[in-house]
Amino acid sequence: MLFICVLAFANGANDNCKGVATLVGFGTAKPRQALLWAAVTTACGAVVSYWISGALVDKFSRSLFEAGVVLDHGFFVAVLFGALGWVLIATKSGLPVSTTHSITGALIGAGLVALSSSGIRWAFLVDKFAKPLALSPILSLAIVFLLAWPVTAIIQRYSSLCVCVVPSQPAQLGSTAGALSMSAATPGGPALVTAYDGSCEAQPAIASATASMVANAVHWASSGMVGFARGWNDAPKIAALGTVAAATVAPEYGRPLVFVLVTAAMAAGGLIAGASVLETLAKKVTPLPLVESLTASTVTSTLVSLASWNGLPVSTTHVSTGAIIGAGLKNNAREVRWGKVGEIVLSWLITLPVSALLASGAQFLLSRL
Repeated sequence: MLFICVLAFANGANDNCKGVATLVGFGTAKPRQALLWAAVTTACGAVVSYWISGALVDKFSRSLFEAGVVLDHGFFVAVLFGALGWVLIATKSGLPVSTTHSITGALIGAGLVALSSSGIRWAFLVDKFAKPLALSPILSLAIVFLLAWPVTAIIQRYSSLCVCVVPSQPAQLGSTAGALSMSAATPGGPALVTAYDGSCEAQPAIASATASMVANAVHWASSGMVGFARGWNDAPKIAALGTVAAATVAPEYGRPLVFVLVTAAMAAGGLIAGASVLETLAKKVTPLPLVESLTASTVTSTLVSLASWNGLPVSTTHVSTGAIIGAGLKNNAREVRWGKVGEIVLSWLITLPVSALLASGAQFLLSRL
């Protein structure tokens, strides 16, 4: 159970920031505010996943292996060691790696030692693990790049639009400069004014909203949805590794206990140790203007939510990073820091083999005890 908590903590430290990096990159939020928002939304997603994540729990506990194989406590300890070792190293280095990839590599490494290659369902691994993990960053990059163009046109068209409620008499409405439309619910009562030229700012408004305010609100909401979707997709993967141990420690409350611990540790990890990876994604990959930031976070939340609903183990890291790179390409390809992108991609490529190597070594040693 200790390994489960530490892995969940490391996962939060490395992954919680993936949704809020665009908030910090654009300047909408300070790092501490963003990490707090990420912790809250991730925890909400992790809690919800307890009831709707059966497919993911099954995939990361037994579905990867042939029917009838026996997986003992030592096996899951080896898997946790392999996944945890690499995630901790990457987080310390500020590299946004995939916990999903780490767990998958660790499962394969420990499985090869404990069961040999014949005990692993390789076709299932390719279809249900490899394909979603490989295609998701490419898909998010392409969608963000293509979608940001019409989003830019829409926001530019309505960028100066404002709507406000003013305590005006009907006779006064006709003199409201710049108003596109005006209406009063009752004679002498408040009126709704819609304008393009900032007329709302010149009025004694009861309430008002501008296009930029709405865009920022949507940006916060979409970033929160990334955190929610990430908690929904990642918590079951980690919890799956602890179900065997939890069933032994507390048979009646094993699964709920694991989810509670994973949720708390994920939230704490992001708050306490998430700043390094956040800085990498927010500041070191590419500049992120509002339109690109908004599009990237919206696409990331949508893709990860769809994957979670369908029980597909995608990596929020890969999806969000692909989205940020796509945003950078749309904004200005020359401003994308390709050296840093190369470092991130290299860390992705070595995640699976390093985790597998660590887990296989741990499984070999534990089997000799």
